[in-house]
Amino acid sequence: MDGLAIGLAVCATFCWGLTWLLMKVGVDRMDWIGFGFLRPWMALPFILLFAWLIDGFTFGSPRLVLIGVGAGLLNAVFGTASYYYALSKVSMHEANILANTNPFWGVVSSIVFLGEPARLVTLGAGALVLGGTYFLARRGKNDKHGRSLLGAIAALAAGAAWGYSSTVLAKLCLSGGMSPIAYQILFTGSAAIGWTVLALPRLRAGRLRFGRKDLWVTFGSSILGMFVGWIFWLLALQRANASALSPLISLTLLFAVILGVIVLKERITRRIIIGGALVVSGVLLVSVLAN
Repeated sequence: MDGLAIGLAVCATFCWGLTWLLMKVGVDRMDWIGFGFLRPWMALPFILLFAWLIDGFTFGSPRLVLIGVGAGLLNAVFGTASYYYALSKVSMHEANILANTNPFWGVVSSIVFLGEPARLVTLGAGALVLGGTYFLARRGKNDKHGRSLLGAIAALAAGAAWGYSSTVLAKLCLSGGMSPIAYQILFTGSAAIGWTVLALPRLRAGRLRFGRKDLWVTFGSSILGMFVGWIFWLLALQRANASALSPLISLTLLFAVILGVIVLKERITRRIIIGGALVVSGVLLVSVLAN
């Protein structure tokens, strides 16, 4: 595979790993609806300016435009909202491990929606992912989170939404002639509208309040996660197949866990190690052997 494509994908995963850290800080500090509302609106002006500078307003057919809009709603609204909920119920490590099953869900979606055959390796990977989910959702006597199963399900839903939209939908748009930055405009614009609808009751009631530090955390996660990281990823997709790049998304988890240990001082328990190892094994099995 193209070395530059690998480098671009690794840069994207580092940006996303740092974004996950900032998301955890943002969700802990402020109303998560307000946090989700601000992020796409902060990124959108930079995306539009960049598109204007490089003359990247190539959207393609109306069908591609609808796919790009749908990808933004699925990924940045539904997927991200599920992830925020998971962060409120489980630790950052657990939420990130389960959300990082997105390469696995990409293969599952191709079986369910495209009619591709269910291979033995895929079924084995599914068993590993489910086993890892059990360990991550299981609680000991001294654990604080009583409803961790809901958090685990939400994190898995985020992984499914992110996996399908960031590979299949993005590749469909790019291969159809849409420019990467045009895809980002549709993706981020639809996310901004979706989050505005969710935040509207709070905005009307005047319940959204943000401090200066809150705004800086939101801005950092917005620029890294919705602007810089996606530019790296879409440029990589232009140079290589989505199926070949998909395993590299798992590096996001590695970066997020390392940053969580260094910055947030989160403790990695034996249960998290076992569950994480099972989930990552399932992801690698389906990503490497099923392609």
